[in-house]
Amino acid sequence: MTTGEQKLWRAVLEMAYADAELPECNEQIAARKYLRGDTPHEEGNLILVCEFADLPVDRVIPWARRRYPLAA
Repeated sequence: MTTGEQKLWRAVLEMAYADAELPECNEQIAARKYLRGDTPHEEGNLILVCEFADLPVDRVIPWARRRYPLAA
């Protein structure tokens, strides 16, 4: 069963996903970088959010990197 706090952190991830699906704009770019964990800072924040949401970060990052590949 998920707790209220876990639901809150899952909502944070859901919002990042929604932003990542927007047409190209600053929010979309930032959300994709965050979900991919492009920088140590973004990856560290994502690890914490996934931990709080009780979701496996080792599945979130690879999924995001496949879904939102870096431009060549």
